This record gives sequence, C-alpha cells and structure tokens, in this order.
Amino acid sequence: MAKITTHTFRVAEARRMQHPTFPTIQKHVLLVRADQLPSGISWKANAREPVGLNRKVYKEVRSSLQGEEFTPGAFDLLNKGITILAEDVRLIDKAKGVYEVDIDNDRGIVDGAHTYQLILQEQDEGSIPPEQHVEVYIRTGIEPFMVSEIAQGLNTGMQVKPKSIYDISGVFDWIKSEIERSPYADIIGFKESDNKEFGVEDIIAVLEALNVLDFPNDQPIHPTSSYEKVSAPLQKFGNDYQEHQPNWHKSKYYKLRPILRDALVLFDKIRRDFPDEWNRQGGSAGKLKIVERAKNRKSWFKYPFSGDSPTEQRLSRPALMPILAAFRACVDIDPSTGQARWAGGFPSVLQLWEDAKAELVAETRATIKEHGNAPNIVGKTRSHWAGLHKTLRLRMALMHMKPTS
Repeated sequence: MAKITTHTFRVAEARRMQHPTFPTIQKHVLLVRADQLPSGISWKANAREPVGLNRKVYKEVRSSLQGEEFTPGAFDLLNKGITILAEDVRLIDKAKGVYEVDIDNDRGIVDGAHTYQLILQEQDEGSIPPEQHVEVYIRTGIEPFMVSEIAQGLNTGMQVKPKSIYDISGVFDWIKSEIERSPYADIIGFKESDNKEFGVEDIIAVLEALNVLDFPNDQPIHPTSSYEKVSAPLQKFGNDYQEHQPNWHKSKYYKLRPILRDALVLFDKIRRDFPDEWNRQGGSAGKLKIVERAKNRKSWFKYPFSGDSPTEQRLSRPALMPILAAFRACVDIDPSTGQARWAGGFPSVLQLWEDAKAELVAETRATIKEHGNAPNIVGKTRSHWAGLHKTLRLRMALMHMKPTS
C-alpha cells in the first residue's frame, strides 16, 4: 500500500478550479515563497529524475532563483513551476495562507522535479531572496490511467526517453517481478536516469532475439533489430503491452517470460566462451574487432547472468546477437499454456551450445573473411543470421530434440 504524506504550504496567493470535463478532478494553483517550499515531496511520477543539474539550462534556473542575473522577485514569471499529483488539498489558516496537501508517495511531482531539487539545494545554502516565489500546480482526483499521459504531456522541455514513460505506466512491471530475486536485479535500469550496467532495452533485445511469435522458425525472417536498433524492440514491447490492456498478460512478450532468465544465462555463455573457442581453432581472438578486451585485471569482464568467472576478453554485441538469435530454433510455444518453452529443456540448450559452438564460431570466421572484420558489418549481414539459425536447426535434428514450430 502506498504511503500518504502530508506537507504544509504557506502561500501568497491561491485559487481552485473544478475541471469542466472530469468532475472528480480539481486544479489548485499556489504561489509559494521559494525559501518556504516544503521538502520531502516524492517525485516518483516525474518521467525524468532530477539529475544533471549542472547542465546550462539548470544553471540559468539557479541564477534566476538567486536573483543574480535576472530581476529579483520574478522567478515565478520565468519558470514554469512545479506540478504535483496529490490526494487532497485543505485550507488550514486563511489569514496566514496555510494549506495542507496529502501526497501519495507513488505520485507526487509529475513535472518540475529539477526545479524542486534546485530550490531545496538553494534553501540549504540560504541563498534564496525572500521575494522569490514559485508556482505550484496541484491536481487531485487523477485516475491511475491518466498519470503516464500527464507525465508525457508535461515533460516536453527536453525529450523524455520512451522507457521512462513506460516505467511510470507499469509496462516493465512483469520484467521487474521476474528478476527481482535474482542476483543481477540491481544492475538493470528502467529509467533514462538510471546509471546501470544494463538497461531494460538490453533485456528486451534478448527477448526479441528469441521471439518465435514474430520470427517463426519456419520462415526466412530474423530479429536483426535486436542488434541494429534496440529502440525498435523497446517500442514494440510498449505497443504490445498497450494493445493488450487490461489483459497485458496476454501480450506476446509476456508469453516469452518463461525463457527470459535462461536466455540471459545463454547470452553470458556465448559472449564468454567465444574467444576461447576462436583461439582453440587456431585464431587469435585478441586481434578481432568483434572481441572486447579489458584494460587491466581489475576491469575483467563479469558475467552476472550466468555467474561464470571473469575473463579478459568477451564477444561484442554485433557478433553475439546473431548467435543468440540462432537459438530461437530451440524455442516453441507450449499449446497448453500459450507460453514459450525450450525444446528438450534448458539443460539441452546449454548442451547444444557446447556441441555446436565450434561450428558457430567457424561460421562467424567465414563471415569475417567474406565481409570484413568490422563489428557493424558482422551484425548486419543477413546471410550470417540465416546461416547460424539453419545450423542449429540441423543440430537439433541430430540431437533428436523436440522440433519447434
């Protein structure tokens, strides 16, 4: 259950309006002294977290707040203010202009979080002139389905990445639930401000590589966008979720949920094992442009999904994703559940990698010889994607694994 907190606002002016279309919604405008703006207000509904305050645009906001380069007392005329989604607004003392505002900590500031954070910083410094005010726009009675629409509509000063809007909308909730107990849950970011090793778009790209619903095994089409443009699968994921509302569990990507964590393990196995297999075949992986090399022992590559020991070299995404996508041959849809499964179980898939990696590495060698060593070329060569996939389908037949659809 969300926590409701109460905040006291001391205002110079206030007005209230009933929304003409949505009778449950009220709009309040409070003109608040900036040095008296209350702290502790959640900004969870804001599509963009208040980071990057050293950018030029925010330096100008800070300067106008301090009254240094702009007319003192005009801050509320120069700044678009702060918008808050709240539960209730109450007048406590009309003569003193005191209001209490109840805020759900899962909502709070939906626009203006950077302005809010700047004001709090300057409050700590004691550098805000008393004549500076900020306009606070409070909306009550907002239905849950409107929160992401409001966040997207208001955050237009700088482009907000779609994944931040999706995160507010709950689009990624099932992925969060699926990985929340895994040892790698903390290294995956879901908003544009998250400074994590992996973004949710990387996780979705792995799902896209194994997406047998859009790229059936018996058709000559391959999920090249899982490498070429990870924003495309992200957009597809969001559209797929919205299309199936409110029955989002019927969305096609949710049907791939049972193979997600195993797919991440396979992702790690391939990028870790490839250089050693290349060397075993007489090559020098260290000279390949498709292989990444750590600068020193402290920066050796870790494998959070598989838990394997760190290595000095690993395969890069341009060559990794076509190999991972070839394992789409091991995925089918269980007719009884409508969800994805591994043919023969995931241990059989790992064994298939062990048995077939020499051939898959050799095919990558042939592609490099024919098209060049540039990673981008390897990742975009359609015949390479098709050849790897065909190889695994033949291997599966030899292993007598259950055929896929």
